[in-house]
Amino acid sequence: MGLVVFGQIGGIAGIMRRKRSDGESRPMTLGGALAARVRLIVWCKACRHQAEPDVADQVARSGADTTVIDWASRLRCSACDSREVDFVVSGATR
Repeated sequence: MGLVVFGQIGGIAGIMRRKRSDGESRPMTLGGALAARVRLIVWCKACRHQAEPDVADQVARSGADTTVIDWASRLRCSACDSREVDFVVSGATR
């Protein structure tokens, strides 16, 4: 079930729950990223360090069923140790 914010009254947002329809996709998993041969490009917002981790290595570490969003929430910059990182999934080849 997803959450949809549909309005805000007096600083409190109203939330309505909705079910995924048959045509709506689920979040991408690391296994799905590997199968789709996409690239995961990650960068640090603090020091601007950029990396492109090998998707197969990330599947081996975190598991194929881990969503890319959950995986990204655990990232830490290898240059400055910041957790302020962002990422993009790219289908473009190098």
